Amino acid sequence: MAPPSSKNEELISAAWRQHPIEVRGLAWFLTCVTIACIILTSITVGLRIWTRAWIFRDSKIWGWDDSLGVLSYLTFIPSAVYMIFATRYGLGTRDAELTEQLRARAALYLGGWQMFYAVSATLVKAGIAVALLRLTTLRRYRYSIVGILGVPPLLTGGVIMHLLCTCRPLGAQWEGKLGSCTVQRLMAYSSYVFTAFTVILDWACAVIPYLLLRDLQLRKTVKLSLMALLAFGSLAGVCAMIRLPYLKYYIIVDDKLFYFSKIVLWSTIEIAIGIIAASLPPIRKLFSFYGTTYEGSYSEGRAGAVQTIGGTPFTNKDESVELKKLHFDRF
Repeated sequence: MAPPSSKNEELISAAWRQHPIEVRGLAWFLTCVTIACIILTSITVGLRIWTRAWIFRDSKIWGWDDSLGVLSYLTFIPSAVYMIFATRYGLGTRDAELTEQLRARAALYLGGWQMFYAVSATLVKAGIAVALLRLTTLRRYRYSIVGILGVPPLLTGGVIMHLLCTCRPLGAQWEGKLGSCTVQRLMAYSSYVFTAFTVILDWACAVIPYLLLRDLQLRKTVKLSLMALLAFGSLAGVCAMIRLPYLKYYIIVDDKLFYFSKIVLWSTIEIAIGIIAASLPPIRKLFSFYGTTYEGSYSEGRAGAVQTIGGTPFTNKDESVELKKLHFDRF
C-alpha cells in the first residue's frame, strides 16, 4: 500500500493544530452517555476486583474470566476517551458546521476508537464464555460456549488486519482526504456479519445460563435475581440490533460524522452493558437482595449450585454433583 502523499500529511498536520468546537446536540448527548458508561463500568469492575482479589483472596477464586473482564474494561476506556475527543472535533456534527481539518481530526480519533472497541468487544464475550464454561460439563452446552469463545476473535482479527493493511491512516475510512482506504463498502458488509454474530452470541450468553438455572431448586428470590442479571446482559444484544439500521452510514459521503455517531453511540452502550453484566455475578455477595444465608434452600444433590460462576460446575456428565453447602452469612 502506498504511503500517504505530502498533501495527506499536510492535512494531518493541520488537523492536529485545530481547536475544539462547542459540543452540542447529538455530540453532547453522545459525550454524556459515554461518561455515564465510563462511571458505571468503573464502579462495577472496581467492585469485581475488590470482591474477587481482596475480600476472597484466601479462596483464590480469581480466574481467567476475571482477567478477561478487567482487560475488556481497560480497552473500553481508551475507546471511550477517543470517542469523547472525536465529538470535540466533529463527531455528531453536520458537515456544514465543520472544516476539512476538523473532520480530519475527528476521523483520526475514530481510527483509535475502532481498534480499541473491536478488542474490547472480543474480550467481553471471551470473558463471559470462559465463565459459562465453568457452569457446566454438558457437551451440548460446552460446544455452543466454545463457539462463543472462538468466533469473535476470528472476526475481529480479520477485520483489524484488513484495516491495517488497506487504510493508512485508519481515520481515512471517515475522511478520504487523509489517505488511501478502499474498504468502506467491505466494512459495511462485514459490520452486518459481525453484528449478526454479536446478537447471536449476546443472546446465547443469556439463554445458556437460563437453561442451567431454571431447574435448580433455589429460593424464588435468588432465582429471580439471577434471572434479572441474565435479562440485563441480553440488553447488549438489543443494542446490537438497534445498531443494524445505521450500518449503511459506512458508505455515505455527506454528513458522515453526524450519522456515524449513532453507530458509535450504540456500540459504546453495548460494550458497557456487557462489561457491567459480566461483573455483576462475581460481586453478587455484596448486595443485600441475595440474602444472608442460603444453606438448606437447595436439594441435596444441588447444594451450593449458585456458587458456580468462578466455582464448581452445575453438572458433571449428565449427573448431579454433590457440592459443599455454602455459608453466605460470613460474607
